[in-house]
Amino acid sequence: SDRDAEIAGTVGLAALIASIVGFAFSAIAGSVFAYLRLDPVQAVHTLVVCSIAIQLYSVWKIVGVIRWQPLMPMIVAGAATAPLGVWVLRHVDSGMYATGLGLFLSAYGGYTLFRRENRVLPGSTFVDVIVGALGGLTGGLAGLPGPSVTIWCSLRGLDKLQQRAAYQPFILVMQVITLLCLQWQDTASTLALEDLRFVPFALMGGIAGFALFQRMTNRQFHAVMSMLL
Repeated sequence: SDRDAEIAGTVGLAALIASIVGFAFSAIAGSVFAYLRLDPVQAVHTLVVCSIAIQLYSVWKIVGVIRWQPLMPMIVAGAATAPLGVWVLRHVDSGMYATGLGLFLSAYGGYTLFRRENRVLPGSTFVDVIVGALGGLTGGLAGLPGPSVTIWCSLRGLDKLQQRAAYQPFILVMQVITLLCLQWQDTASTLALEDLRFVPFALMGGIAGFALFQRMTNRQFHAVMSMLL
């Protein structure tokens, strides 16, 4: 159908753009889904299923540099709040959801536009827990677990591979938890199976985007990340 073609095209293009830096797939695709007037639960289902496929590929490509132990405070905090985000998603009014998502993305973009690029902060377990909890909440609510974590990684002055090795495993785990929480709904299994037809488009875009990432210098990576944010 025309609607399926629009969704597939959106997924492929969003995956291509987002996979250059390893995040923001749900933000890009979700914004288009809002204009297509998809039901919020259906939209988050599609975003999460396709995002899992993209992140699995990307994490597999960088698995050798991922250090899981330092990520655990962030992941545990996100796992605790993701179910709350899904609960809010299931009970929020569609109009309020669209408005809230727009405000969140606007605030996110505004922050990254005006923040100071040369500011570097030391690592902090306390901040890891805070950004992880916020990422779990926004992941369950909108399929967007990445914003708080990617901002924190960029503030720590990590290089392009270190940043991806921190936020991509987190995003992958949060998306899996969100999908499991959504499965508690009666219609979730059907929706998840239907969304599998969009996974090939997500993977094609993801593979192409990661190939571009590998050819970038750290300076080019940070420039593209800033523009995308």
